[in-house]
Amino acid sequence: MTEIGKNEKLKPSTQFSMDNPWGAYWNALFPPRVVSPWIDFKRRSSGYNVARRLWDQREHFRRAYEAVYGPDPEGWPSQHPGVVLDEVLWIAHAACLRCRWFDARGHYMKDPDGLWGALALARRHETSDGSFVG
Repeated sequence: MTEIGKNEKLKPSTQFSMDNPWGAYWNALFPPRVVSPWIDFKRRSSGYNVARRLWDQREHFRRAYEAVYGPDPEGWPSQHPGVVLDEVLWIAHAACLRCRWFDARGHYMKDPDGLWGALALARRHETSDGSFVG
């Protein structure tokens, strides 16, 4: 029996540029590591899809918020409106509509307190005017 990747050469993982709007989410979900080419491929393919789905949901919420309060964040009632992203099955992530803050760890929604945990983090970021990033 052989192990997949047993003799593969390890190298630093690929990091998507912060120039991509969703890159901050991808980098938070998949921090730099030394990995095999197979793992790097999986992070770049499946990981890309996860990061994009979460970012797209955030952008949907941002457009809805802007439709009510306008496109200029200076005029928003909250400078760092917190949201909960649940686009990825069973995991809720706290995030901000203004800055790129994102709780990559997430909260398991099958746990009775999971969704509330994500909501509490989003609210804490919002009420701290963006200074809380834990």
